[in-house]
Amino acid sequence: MKKISVISGGTSGLGLEIADLLIKSGKNVLILGRNSEKLAIASERLRKSAKDNYAESLICNIGNEEDIRKVEEYLTKNKFSVEYLFNNAGRGLFIKADASTSDMIEKVFEASLKGMILLTSGILKLTPEEDELTIVNIMSTSALYGRAEETIYCAAKWGARGYTEALRTELKGTKRNIIAVYPGGMRTDFWKIPGQNRDVSAFMDPAEVAAIIVNNVLVPSKLLVTDITINRKK
Repeated sequence: MKKISVISGGTSGLGLEIADLLIKSGKNVLILGRNSEKLAIASERLRKSAKDNYAESLICNIGNEEDIRKVEEYLTKNKFSVEYLFNNAGRGLFIKADASTSDMIEKVFEASLKGMILLTSGILKLTPEEDELTIVNIMSTSALYGRAEETIYCAAKWGARGYTEALRTELKGTKRNIIAVYPGGMRTDFWKIPGQNRDVSAFMDPAEVAAIIVNNVLVPSKLLVTDITINRKK
């Protein structure tokens, strides 16, 4: 079977930068995203960097089980075995605690927690036990610290962190490697939230953050970095 790396939230920002570095490293890549126009643009960029490797894309809302089945079908049909899974998709929301609604909670949890669980489950089921699989759960420093006006977002990220730790415990002793990544704020579309303006000019460059992540993930086979926290210098 051909090896491939899957990146959720791969149409822009950190996910796209990770995909680009993987392509340049000779990896086959499949990016997932909800917006077909953004997927097309991202795929065109990645294919320019590809040589004999693949740069593929697939429309997918990772919080939707039917879409996850489509990813599974795509991988099976094309005889791909996932080598690296980058759970990168997420959704931000920054409001006061007394403004929370059910719809807000569902949208943030779907992108930042539920989707991570569903996609990981699907990939685990497809990957033969004898094949090595590295799962990279990209969360946020908001999974480490409680922050004002981030109650829903922190709750989702803390949940993702708990899932990651439990997953690591469950898969210990197998060929499944779990890497937890906690990046601080980056200059991406993540912050373009209607009605919420935030100055991100001093935030980190996603390309630089992607380089740190990929360099630590693609280490020699006898080594494994388990946790990565990335912050900008004060």
